[in-house]
Amino acid sequence: MTFVSFFIHKFYEIRAANDRTMNKFPSFLVSLFIVLSSCSSDSEDPTPEPDSIPPQMDFSITGFPNTEDDDPIVVSNQIRITVDAQDDGGIAKIEAFIDNQKVAEDATAPYELIIDVSSYTSKSKTGKFTDYTLRIDATDTSGNVTSKELVINIDNELPTISQVSLEEGAIIGGAVNTVTFTISDNEGLKEVKTYLNNELLSEIINEEYETNIDTQQLEDGENVLKIEAVDLAENTATFEVTFISDNTGPEIVVPNLVEGQILDETLLIVPEIADEFSDVASLEIFFEDTQLTLNENAADYQIDFNPELFPTGTGLLRFVAKDSLGNVSERLISIELFRRLITINFPVNYFNPVLARIYVFASTMDGEILDSKRVFEDTQKIILRTDTDINADSEFMLTIGEYQTGAFGNSSEFSTLQNLKPSSLNILNLKTYPRFDGVPTQPVLFPATGFDPDDFLGISSEGFGYGGSLYRETSELALDRRRNTTSTVNTDFIYLPLFNFDLNEYSYHVADWEFPSDFILTPDLFTSEGVERRTYEPIVTSGSYESSNISIVGYFNEDDFQNNVYHRIYGMGYSFNPQGGIPYYFNNIFHKYKYNVRINNYYTERIGEPLASFQTLDWTVDYNFANNEVNLVKSGNGHSVGRVFINSDAPVVIDGLNISYRWNLIFDSEKMDKIVLPKIPEEIQTWGFYQVYEQSSMEVQQVEIKRYDGIESYDAYLDKVIKNNEFPYLVSPVMESTFKSSVNGVYFRAPHFLFD
Repeated sequence: MTFVSFFIHKFYEIRAANDRTMNKFPSFLVSLFIVLSSCSSDSEDPTPEPDSIPPQMDFSITGFPNTEDDDPIVVSNQIRITVDAQDDGGIAKIEAFIDNQKVAEDATAPYELIIDVSSYTSKSKTGKFTDYTLRIDATDTSGNVTSKELVINIDNELPTISQVSLEEGAIIGGAVNTVTFTISDNEGLKEVKTYLNNELLSEIINEEYETNIDTQQLEDGENVLKIEAVDLAENTATFEVTFISDNTGPEIVVPNLVEGQILDETLLIVPEIADEFSDVASLEIFFEDTQLTLNENAADYQIDFNPELFPTGTGLLRFVAKDSLGNVSERLISIELFRRLITINFPVNYFNPVLARIYVFASTMDGEILDSKRVFEDTQKIILRTDTDINADSEFMLTIGEYQTGAFGNSSEFSTLQNLKPSSLNILNLKTYPRFDGVPTQPVLFPATGFDPDDFLGISSEGFGYGGSLYRETSELALDRRRNTTSTVNTDFIYLPLFNFDLNEYSYHVADWEFPSDFILTPDLFTSEGVERRTYEPIVTSGSYESSNISIVGYFNEDDFQNNVYHRIYGMGYSFNPQGGIPYYFNNIFHKYKYNVRINNYYTERIGEPLASFQTLDWTVDYNFANNEVNLVKSGNGHSVGRVFINSDAPVVIDGLNISYRWNLIFDSEKMDKIVLPKIPEEIQTWGFYQVYEQSSMEVQQVEIKRYDGIESYDAYLDKVIKNNEFPYLVSPVMESTFKSSVNGVYFRAPHFLFD
């Protein structure tokens, strides 16, 4: 560039600046310009015409698409301006001025100016907006400038959002949850919107500031409502509140109930009701259509459910819980209603390993099967129940059956309790009665020497786990000793009574259980110390005397008495009544005594020393047996317990096998005139006796009716004797009965299999 060209360029720059400031151009510069121009014209190279064309420029303000109105626009604390500037020579810069004070500049396209006006005063003391002149200059590379101006008002005050009806952490639920609020601004509002979890919920186009939250469209738990207010200056105010959406009813857990559970007794149902967000308002429990309870605002929702109040079968328990928002939840549990008959508790070692099978079953009083279960080695409890709709006072039968088999035959043994009621005997606690090992612990034969060979001697020894007799032919004492295998209960002694029938003398020897291997039985071992000869008088109330017998056992200590660890002192029968009474021998060395006396068809069992006389009862009993039914004919008052004893006196041979059976049935003698044998469950029909049962050819050996001192009724007998499987003599000191047996003058005591 020549000096002249440079000068001309500077000339136009100064002129443009003076035009903006309305100042006059200096006269000396004008003259100088003319001289230089003249000199330049004589140059050989002509200088290009200077760029005097200003840029084309337009601008827009974000949020204000139309800036052509005469009214000032109202901006907030920040102005964002987009400038569109064009020039052939290029744009040097874009500048922004407010009231001629430069506030922003951008020299790189695309041109954007961001102006912070937060420090400007919005209004005058009179409350009116202050007018500010916003000017945008676009300067090209030649210094040409294009300017545009706009009057603006500045509003730095945000809208105010207040009185929001939804509180922080509020728990709401349902389709209608109206939220109201208030919005104020110093000038005016452009828009108000609400957002739910950052998604547009509503846009409010009037001054009714409210919105609705439908929680059914939300997940349970925390949600956020945001209110956004934008004023005319684009000032944006927001208000956020976190709330809990709860559309779900309380959780219902019933720990002690499962689907299909059998209920046969009153059950304490303890529902656990909890709600994650809201308070539990109520719990309602139904069985089918019957409301059982309604608990409102309670902490404890337990209820006793008694199945006896409803028919047996399948039923539906329904739990309906409601929370404080009205959310409802429901839990359905299908149950089976039965009637509990009885619970049988089995002790350790109850199961006898020599037995092939043990079953328990319940029957109606006419013999129909209600329930049947097998007893296994590890069985501790069996509950018998029925879906037959009986009540707590309905009577039923309980039977326990045992089966033993071998190469040459089999035997079946049953004990049945009749006239049971769930209301009177609902628990039976069995005991493990002694079982003795099968191998003697000592040799069974001991020599007996020194006795007068001309005397007729007899030793009949019997006690807990042992038995023995004197073999006169070989002069040997045969003694079988066996130890109890089910517990530690045993005896330390063996009682050997010696009868000299020629001299009518009684003596005895108490030996230690552990006989020495070289033991010899000699007369000097025996003594009569403490032995007394006594008599009793049998008094017959009706008819004439026929026969009588007496048996006495002794116990060395109280533990032996409680566990029936006995030693037989004396036993004898008489078919005549000698003058002065029936004699017997008594030994006073024992701690306690138990004895029984039979006179004709009268039988008594008592604790203590025998009485001097016994009087028979004025009762009678007779029977006939057909079709597995025992029909009774009885008379007399005061009896409460009856017993039918069925026994194969000799084995029955069926298909080459020896079949034996025993059945002991206990019943309420006061009310029963017919005893029906229960039908046999299918699982037991393979036992050998079943063919005899089907033919109704079993043998009834004895029927009796009896009473116990201190036990006033059959129900009392069940409670005091049967319930805990007690020895009857420990409960009642006196038992008396009248009986009818298949062998005249013989009383058959049922073995203590279960019920005696």
